Amino acid sequence: MADSVLEKLRLLQDADLEVRRMEQSKAAHDRALRVRSEQIAKHKQTIEALKVRQRQARMAVDKKELEVRQKRGEIEKLRQQQTLVRDNRQFAALQNEMRFAELSISKYEDEILTDMGDMEAIDADTKKAHDELAKLEKDLDAARTDTDAKKGGIDAEIAEKRRRRDEIAAGLPPRIVDLFSRIADRLDGEALAPVVRDDEDPDEGIYICGGCHMGVTQNTYVLLAGRNENLCTCPNCTRILYLEKT
Repeated sequence: MADSVLEKLRLLQDADLEVRRMEQSKAAHDRALRVRSEQIAKHKQTIEALKVRQRQARMAVDKKELEVRQKRGEIEKLRQQQTLVRDNRQFAALQNEMRFAELSISKYEDEILTDMGDMEAIDADTKKAHDELAKLEKDLDAARTDTDAKKGGIDAEIAEKRRRRDEIAAGLPPRIVDLFSRIADRLDGEALAPVVRDDEDPDEGIYICGGCHMGVTQNTYVLLAGRNENLCTCPNCTRILYLEKT
């Protein structure tokens, strides 16, 4: 009886692993699409940040150009005042004010040239980012089309493999299926493991669990070899143990 149950459990494990593999494959496609979507979202954030920098640079240039116009207006007023004064000290003071205003204009104009250069660099970065965004969006559309084309086939295959797994499970006692499922969920579907001879000490007759490679008792091996009706589990990893047929 135990031998028959173990054979069915091995078939159940094979079917369950196939379902898990197909579900992981489907999930991998979905993850790949999510990664591409996240890349696009980050790229859009980068473009928005560049737009903010461009607006800030434009505002800075506009402010400095306004300062230049105001300074030139001040110089013109100072020149008009010079024509009215008769005192040399007042004339010299007005001359100094005009000189300081001209120095301010020169400083602002230098900064404006630097800002304009920064704006050109931002424009270039923005164009490059838009080009890269267009490519990412094109690649995402192609990936979605490919995934959608495959999805129907994958879903149908998963449904068929689940049906096969459920058929096998229906031929086993519910408590055993429950035990199998709990172990499989914890160990990525690997609920069963063979008992094998320890290769490091082949002459000692020591047996280990083929799943976690920890030792199992001689009594466990005897029970499995004797087709005991009770299932044996590894004391370390709790996998259901079986002997390979020779």
